Amino acid sequence: MGGVTPAQAGNQFDRYQKERPVSHGPGDHPAAQRGEGMDEQLAEILSQCKKLGASDVHLRAGLPPVYRVAGKIQITSGLPLENDVLKRFFEKTAPPATHKLLDTQRDVDYSVSLPGVSRFRVNCFHQKGRLAFVFRQIPFSLPTIDSVKIPTVVIEAVQRPAGLFLLCGPTGSGKSTTIAALLQHINASHQVRIVTLEDPIEFLFRDEKGEFLQRELRRDFTSFPEALRATLRQDPDIIMVGEMRESETVELAMTAAETGHLVISALHASSTASAVARLLGMFPADAREFVRDQLAAVLIGIVAQALIPARKDPAVRLAAREILINNSGISSLIRNEKHEQIPMFLENATDSGMVSMNSTLEEMVVGRLIDSDQAFPYSPDPEALLSRFERKGIL
Repeated sequence: MGGVTPAQAGNQFDRYQKERPVSHGPGDHPAAQRGEGMDEQLAEILSQCKKLGASDVHLRAGLPPVYRVAGKIQITSGLPLENDVLKRFFEKTAPPATHKLLDTQRDVDYSVSLPGVSRFRVNCFHQKGRLAFVFRQIPFSLPTIDSVKIPTVVIEAVQRPAGLFLLCGPTGSGKSTTIAALLQHINASHQVRIVTLEDPIEFLFRDEKGEFLQRELRRDFTSFPEALRATLRQDPDIIMVGEMRESETVELAMTAAETGHLVISALHASSTASAVARLLGMFPADAREFVRDQLAAVLIGIVAQALIPARKDPAVRLAAREILINNSGISSLIRNEKHEQIPMFLENATDSGMVSMNSTLEEMVVGRLIDSDQAFPYSPDPEALLSRFERKGIL
């Protein structure tokens, strides 16, 4: 997060607002467009995001820019943005295919790049009848398995030639960054063809030992199921699906894993057990038995993660991970739809590289990486975590 504390960020916001030129519309800037599609006023706002080490920029009509720094909202003291200015931002940055879509769906996703600054994943939507944006910063530089501190058991899991591997966690938990680090490790180490299906494309990869084909929803394909079917005819070794959103995508992903492909994807779930429950819950009861058997056979593993402010520097956030690696015991629980027993299984299976979230949180507190009170909001079972702390004399 750039090592900027919230207090420092606030001072920088105020200084920035005093120094920046006032702008009310496109006519105030002689160079209203930077390169192809980038507006100069928007470029200023996004550049400040990089300087502050912010993860996100929030823009909405009637308010000045808002930044999320070290997980905290920071509201600037500048002039409010007019709706016409936000419309201009959209028209100058959004791909043509999304213009009509915004009118019908009322929100769209796409990505933009600001040379020398960063890439941004963009969500443009309506709020009280006017436009609003969230820009999520995505660095040009690719994360590495060392910078993201990915455990060896996870790295080894994605070396397998076929199967399904899932990253889960809430929004902003670093799922995309972890997946990107794993893909880049594979790219640098193996002669394979990797196809990504994204909404929108986030990290940009270059061919190294591996060959990358990156496809984006609406620009390169019309739906994830359609793209997955086509991908199987595009000679992939590895398929990355940006997110498992519906049963058809899950079904096709498991079929791809069954037919000799490594499939990596993300899922919105708070724990490994809830990830299994969510996948199975996408299917009707009469299809559940077949899906359980298929998932038990193709699943490699699931990582659930969260980002927690570091004890020494709250501007830095550390990844806490729960790790499930499929084995005969996990397969049996999935086939019998006893996924509620997965947390207990993880507590007793650490010799295989698996670890529960509570165990990880305890280790981070004992290692003085985070404070004990910071751990509880991220625990799937706070009472059990409290018992762990009491046994260790932490509280």
